[in-house]
Amino acid sequence: MSLMVKDKSRKLIEMTFLDEKLSHLGDLESIEVDYKRTFSVDDSYSHFFEVLSGTAVIATTWREMPESDEVTGLFTLKAGEAALFLPGEPFLVKPGQDSQVSEFVLR
Repeated sequence: MSLMVKDKSRKLIEMTFLDEKLSHLGDLESIEVDYKRTFSVDDSYSHFFEVLSGTAVIATTWREMPESDEVTGLFTLKAGEAALFLPGEPFLVKPGQDSQVSEFVLR
């Protein structure tokens, strides 16, 4: 099963042992998240999602079977919360109506 990290944005930024790039989020270009109906996997980089306003539903599936559409972990983030997916972890992000969610690729 995949491991994802969920906490208040400011708390995740303090956990620089997870990924040195978290301490430099302000220097990174963010991508506004659009809903995709399938899981994404990036074997090379971590992905950091931050809810700026509204909510977002975050899901993951089996790391060993990223092509699976079975949800093995699901939660809702509120404004000010964030989730971090490490390389190889499948993720699916669905922003709520009128919500703004930013994605940072930690290269």
